[in-house]
Amino acid sequence: MLATAMALPDEYERQQRWRRYGDALKQVPLVRGQRVLDLGCGVGAASALFAAAGADVIGVDVDDALLLRARELHAELRFEKHDVGALDASTFGRVDGIWASFVAAYFSDLPSFVARLRELLVDGGWVALVEIDDLLGHEPRSAAFAADIAGFYAWARAQGGYGFLHGRALAPALRDAGFELVHEGTLEDGELSFRGPASADVVEAWRSRFTRMGGMRTYYGDRFGEVSGEILAALQAPSHRSLCRVDIVVARR
Repeated sequence: MLATAMALPDEYERQQRWRRYGDALKQVPLVRGQRVLDLGCGVGAASALFAAAGADVIGVDVDDALLLRARELHAELRFEKHDVGALDASTFGRVDGIWASFVAAYFSDLPSFVARLRELLVDGGWVALVEIDDLLGHEPRSAAFAADIAGFYAWARAQGGYGFLHGRALAPALRDAGFELVHEGTLEDGELSFRGPASADVVEAWRSRFTRMGGMRTYYGDRFGEVSGEILAALQAPSHRSLCRVDIVVARR
């Protein structure tokens, strides 16, 4: 049975316990005083880390409820409502750094998104992209079920929807756009990429996530409950193994 959807700010705030943004920050060539954009800032967790490290950070999101929660949690920081895909250099001026966590997958045309980011940066500026790859890839599962999920991924891509395999595409897209790669790696994540059975709170977070996956519900129709149930069963299995990765790529303009 799927959970009742949590309010999005509550869900995003809960998820921060599993993110490893502190580990990610160690890979970013941040210098105190740099102007940094946190794109898709959510409830402001990464913005707060950048500010604590000495950055002049602006959190950007399009969701009013998330921005309201970010301002409540981090009243001393600046958060602005903008469509990330519509930003240009005139919005804030060119900046020294861009952080975008779990944002790139919402842009089906990844090369165009990356090229837009390049235009927001000063010469020598950096970009750090964190993205999921193979979100629904969890074992144990049959070969037939793996093929079923792959079919859904292909359908979502053809629809111009969420890029379930965008993590692996980050580095090539940045390189093709003229960036110099500084770091490629993965981040541990207690909700998305782990071994062993999921805890009860992780299972509940996945149940809540499924309530928001409208594309998956459209694709599977009457089978949606069956498919999501099989993924939940894999997450809770003693032999669970995530094929899902949380990729991080850092590059300079």
